[in-house]
Parts: sequence; C-alpha cells; structure tokens
Amino acid sequence: MSTQVHRRRRRAPRGKSAAPQWLARLPYLIVLSGVGGGLALCALNYFRKGSGLMAAALLFGALARLLLPESQLGLLAVRSRQIDCWTLVILGEMVAFVALSIPPMNKTGLIGAGAFGVLIALVMAARGVRLLLVRRRDGSPG
Repeated sequence: MSTQVHRRRRRAPRGKSAAPQWLARLPYLIVLSGVGGGLALCALNYFRKGSGLMAAALLFGALARLLLPESQLGLLAVRSRQIDCWTLVILGEMVAFVALSIPPMNKTGLIGAGAFGVLIALVMAARGVRLLLVRRRDGSPG
C-alpha cells in the first residue's frame, strides 16, 4: 500500500494589489542575464570583468532570495531559503575570489584577493564553530 503525497503549489495572491506575473520572473532573469553576460565577456577575453559580473549576479540572487517572498522569485526558489541563500553567496564569493586572484595582477589586486580570501576563511570558521556549539548544546554527538 503506497501513500501519495500531494504538494500544493503556493501562488501569488490575485487582486488589485498583486504584482504582474512577469515581475515574479524578474529576479531570476536578472541573475540569468548577469551570468550569461559574464560568460560572454569571459569568452571575449575580458575574464576579470566577466567574472565580476557573474559574481555580482549571484550575490544579487542571494539578496533577492533573502528579501523577496517565494511568489516573486520564480526559479530562484528551489530549496529552503537558507540553503538557496548560502549556495548563491558561496558561489558568488568563489567566483569573485577567482576573478581577483588570477594573474597578471598589480599589488592592489593581490592585497584585495588576499583580504577576500581571509574573509571567506573567517566566515567558514565562524560557521564551523557555530555548528559545533549548536550540536554540543543540543546534546548531539559531534
């Protein structure tokens, strides 16, 4: 005997104050256009500019996922809000780090890339410590 689970899809409210349907796709289209434009710039030998555009688009997607309701996100809402935000932030930071750390680079660029790398390492360390503290507080084995 199998149990079937039916999920009801959430929809934007319809009424005079409801946003048009194309507006719900706008954040996703901005992220998709930014990544596509960044890839096109990379193909035209503008690696840093293209990677910066891709990183900005991914970070914009994380911000949109964090601030907007699911009914206005389109395909940006895939999993839980926290997983989507962290995935987009980590990918955006990694792309930005690669863009800043690829030679040839002047001294200012190296300092910026190093500072960005230290920032990422500190964020990851803080998340690890927080995870350990939460597990210890809940009594779960580490």
